[in-house]
Amino acid sequence: SVPPSPPSPAAELLIYHPLSEEQGAHVRLYLRNVWQCLSTPSPLLLSLAAGIMGGTLGAWTGLLATILAPMNYTEKQAGWVGFGNYLATMAGSSLMGVIADRRRFQHKLKFLILFSLICCFLCIAWFQLGVRTLFYEEPVLKLSIPTIALSISLTGLFFGAASPLMYECLAEIMYPLPESLSASILVQWSNTTALILISIAPRRYKLMNLLVLIMAGMAIVMVCFVKVTYKRKDEDERKILDQKQLGVDSRTGSL
Repeated sequence: SVPPSPPSPAAELLIYHPLSEEQGAHVRLYLRNVWQCLSTPSPLLLSLAAGIMGGTLGAWTGLLATILAPMNYTEKQAGWVGFGNYLATMAGSSLMGVIADRRRFQHKLKFLILFSLICCFLCIAWFQLGVRTLFYEEPVLKLSIPTIALSISLTGLFFGAASPLMYECLAEIMYPLPESLSASILVQWSNTTALILISIAPRRYKLMNLLVLIMAGMAIVMVCFVKVTYKRKDEDERKILDQKQLGVDSRTGSL
């Protein structure tokens, strides 16, 4: 059944102009769209940045108990630190959603993403100074468990803020392709990254500490080269203006 009104311009195209009927078999069309996404520099860079960042942080936070054990922190304490990270991630997504929906920031997704990723990188670096790494056996800073929890929570907060923005930005760049396509590609990058890291570094926590910092830096660099377009938002705004103009014309005609 067709909803009263499409939720987005891309959904409208799918509802009223079924691509599978126009362009052949669904599988071939899906593969063609995936290739279009992966062969275009900006979507490729943005999906890679979001995917490797999400996958690396997911694998890294899963090793918190191993990372904190040499500093004589218990597994229970590490569990609470990880729990705080997940809560902060959800809070960051909600808060950034409110900010990004403001008209002032609706066409500044790249700025918000870069700001969030840079803050996330700094929080990861702060945490690194309080644990053992490949470069030093003893921590540079003597961080207490509340301070470590704060650094990890802030990492989650800022990544949580960046994550939905990257989904939204990718959907904008790939319009009129479906939002589900760009989201599925991003998720596959994330899952692949997490699987690889968990496989090669299950107990090499020092290596994982280095990798998460490198991946965060790479994500920032890749986003810097992304060219953001707002074709979907512009189409939404155009339709809203057309509807308002139609309402004005109908009232004028009735008078």
